[in-house]
Amino acid sequence: MLQHTRHIIFATNFSDACHAAIPAVARWVDMLQCKLTLLHVYDADRVLYRDANSLLQSFFAEADNYPQCQRVLMSGDPAEGISEFCQRHRDALLVLPPSDQTGLPRPWHRSLRARMIQTLPIPVWTLGRTLVGSALAANSDRHLGVWLSSPEEGLAHVRHAAKYAAQTGSTLHLLHVVPDVNEGSLTHTLHTQAPLGEEYAEEWLTQVAASLDSAQRVEIHVGQGKARRVLPRLIRSSGAELLMVSQNSAIERGLFRSEVSSIFRECCSGIVSVPMTGQGNLKISSSPAVLEEVA
Repeated sequence: MLQHTRHIIFATNFSDACHAAIPAVARWVDMLQCKLTLLHVYDADRVLYRDANSLLQSFFAEADNYPQCQRVLMSGDPAEGISEFCQRHRDALLVLPPSDQTGLPRPWHRSLRARMIQTLPIPVWTLGRTLVGSALAANSDRHLGVWLSSPEEGLAHVRHAAKYAAQTGSTLHLLHVVPDVNEGSLTHTLHTQAPLGEEYAEEWLTQVAASLDSAQRVEIHVGQGKARRVLPRLIRSSGAELLMVSQNSAIERGLFRSEVSSIFRECCSGIVSVPMTGQGNLKISSSPAVLEEVA
C-alpha cells in the first residue's frame, strides 16, 4: 500500500506536531515522487477566510518547489472535510499529526485521528506524543517496525510493511509483547490466540517472517510485560522510527468513544495504521465546501 502511494495528503492545523512532520513528508515526496496536497479545514464561524488562507499559504513554504503540490482550503467540520477529500483519493497516504499539545485528559473530546483511522480506506500516518515539537530523523525509514498484537488481527499490515521495506532497502522488525503471566492469564486465552510465553512468541514471529517474500532482512523483537511500557523499549532497541500497525490495534474502543491506543502514546516513532482489506466507504452527512485549490 505505501509502496504504491501516489499522493500524500498532509492535513494540517499548523500545530507543533504538524511542523515536526514536515521533514518526514518531504523525504517521502522526494523518494516516491508523488503528489502532495496540503489540506486545511477551518471553522468559518470562528476564523476568517483570509486568516485561514494566510496560514495555509505560509505553512511548509518549501513544498511549492515540488512539481505536483497543491494547497486546499475547506470550510466545515474537520472530520467531514478530511474524510470527503480522502474518499476521492484512494491512492493516498493521509498524514495526520496529533492536535493535543498538553497531554491533559479531555473527557468529552472525540479523537479526530481515531475517527479517520476507523473509517478511511487509506493508510493514516501520525506521531507518538513524545515527538510533538521535535523534527523526525532523515533516515527514519531504514528500520521499519511492525507491531503484531495478536494472530486475530491478520497479517495485511505486515505484508504491506514487507513490500515497503523491500522497496526502500529497509530492515523489517517484527515486534510483539507477551503479557505478564498471573492469575488472570487464563482469561487472556479466552479472547485471543496470542502466545503467553516469549519462546512461543518468537516461534510465531519466526513463522510470520518465513511467510514473507518481500522483506530483505527481518529481525524479531519480543518482550514481556505491559505493552505500553515494553513496546517503546522494543522500538528503541530495534532502531525503528516508523511503526506500522493494523487498524484494529491502532484504536482503543471505549464505552462512549474511541481513541488512538494509549499503547503508542510514549512511542518515539511515526505510526502508520493500515486499513483492513475490503473496508467499506465512509458516508458523509454533509460535504464541506472547497473554497480554494491552488496548483
